[in-house]
Amino acid sequence: MSKSKYTTSESIEISRSEIEPAKYNPRKISDEAKKKLKANIKRMGVMGGIVWNRRTGRLVGGHQKLLILDELQKYDRETNENDYLIRVEAVDLSDQEEIEQNIFLNNKNAQGEFDNDILSSLLSDIEIKNTGLDDFDLNLLGFELPNFDVEEVEPEPLEEIKSKADKKDDIKAKKEASTEKAVNTAREGNTYVMLSFNDYQSKEQFMDRFSLDPNTNVIDGDEFADQIERIY
Repeated sequence: MSKSKYTTSESIEISRSEIEPAKYNPRKISDEAKKKLKANIKRMGVMGGIVWNRRTGRLVGGHQKLLILDELQKYDRETNENDYLIRVEAVDLSDQEEIEQNIFLNNKNAQGEFDNDILSSLLSDIEIKNTGLDDFDLNLLGFELPNFDVEEVEPEPLEEIKSKADKKDDIKAKKEASTEKAVNTAREGNTYVMLSFNDYQSKEQFMDRFSLDPNTNVIDGDEFADQIERIY
């Protein structure tokens, strides 16, 4: 079986000290997002995504992952103390191509988006905390996590105290029931649709067509449906 001509990177192992993070990298990460990424790396390790340009020695993609790896390995970027081996996807790019690909790899518009119906159907079978989804994401799906606070459980008489295993099973059952209920109601809460245009002019032309204010970002769906019926 031949290698695909579209595979242009080579998976190799190099020393961390051979990698120079791109000082121009425009991607930032919040403290909360960094905390989630660090927890996932500690739990699952780095599963690819670190792209290195062998021509310049600079990092193209994976800056946040490398930053966290440096922290975990206690690597000193100034002295190279605690240097370590890391697997990267090596590419050979010009300076211009490197910057273009750095921006492209960090561009959310080129990464697709979730199908909310499919995503909602998956949440009942997994640990949601391990997906990186936050409360805002779950609210958009109409999904609420059950809150199980052990401190709110009233103490039982000594003779009725259950074993730790039984308590764990009870909590698990309650969580599954609550999660199932949330998934079933997720679609009912999914009452919106989003439109995106390539530029403001395209949006303005669309809005003018239906006699709508081009600066409006939220349109009542029922009113818009009536507007379409009147036009057509």
